[in-house]
Amino acid sequence: MPRSAAPVRPATRRRALRGAVPALVVLAAGVAAAPAGATTWGLADQKATTFAQPAFGELRAAGLSTARYVVRYDALRYRDSPTLGYHAALLDAWLTAARAAGVRPLVTFWVTASGSRSLRNAVSTTRFVQDVRRFRATYPWVRDFSLFNEPNLTGPFRGKPEALGRLYRAVKRELASCSGCTLLGGDIHLTSGREAGAYALRVRRAAGRSIPAWGLNNYNDVNDGKATETGRFLRSSAVRRSKVWITESGGVYSRKASSERSNPFLAQRRKASGDVARERYQYDATRFLHTIAKRYASRIQRIYVYQLQSEPNPAWTPGTRNGSWDSGLLDPRGQKRRSFTYLLDDVL
Repeated sequence: MPRSAAPVRPATRRRALRGAVPALVVLAAGVAAAPAGATTWGLADQKATTFAQPAFGELRAAGLSTARYVVRYDALRYRDSPTLGYHAALLDAWLTAARAAGVRPLVTFWVTASGSRSLRNAVSTTRFVQDVRRFRATYPWVRDFSLFNEPNLTGPFRGKPEALGRLYRAVKRELASCSGCTLLGGDIHLTSGREAGAYALRVRRAAGRSIPAWGLNNYNDVNDGKATETGRFLRSSAVRRSKVWITESGGVYSRKASSERSNPFLAQRRKASGDVARERYQYDATRFLHTIAKRYASRIQRIYVYQLQSEPNPAWTPGTRNGSWDSGLLDPRGQKRRSFTYLLDDVL
């Protein structure tokens, strides 16, 4: 039955009432308006055009209230550069669109914008703090930050958690006067809960202070239909008294062939192929992400689903790959997948 013809259920009425809240009220209240103990759901997506899509409008009206963006930490330093200024331009377009849509942004910092060797370049604490200060001066209404994207996987902090801990201490000091600001200790990549927890412990010890909130990217657990490694991370000594934001996760439709071979999810291990099978596994993973949220509701404050749509491609053939990664709630043609409907009807 078409959604427009469906009977109006109580949940639909509640969504309609939430959608009527003015955007400025949502921004002023941040995400604190969520019921006590409830997980706030958001979208992780790098495209400013996402916020203008009708499908995003449906999610927004249903209660999706926050969105995440990953940016080179020094993008604004190079905003006038003819070759590197595009980083700042993309950031500004995304934040402008997010603000107009009435969602609260989470900004995750990543490697330098300064060159092709950015993953290898060491990060100067002094320089990083200067760039955070520049960011705050440019966008004073942004309140939520994560120190670094997947520092334990790639980049200058891989194998150097102590350096990340010292950086956390310095940035936390810089944000001391920012009322209502949150700084995550980093968006930790999760394969092994024990290894991720050990990395977090070294970060915390070097920081010389507790870290009240961490980010976590747990694609492997979600797409394997298990919570084992997520649970181990949540129980680890550095994290067990902290809140966790799942900063990037969701059901994955397809990845590049080499990734599916080297790190197969349940769908690949069961030889799923074709549109029906791939979409079913993506849907199952989205449902399991919701299961994790309910199982650890007292610990997981926010969840960011990645992404609304991979690169748009009107000529895409169902069942085939679209670029190197596709976890879109919409397929490349813009049609809604089952995971979109589940998020809209059963989560928000």
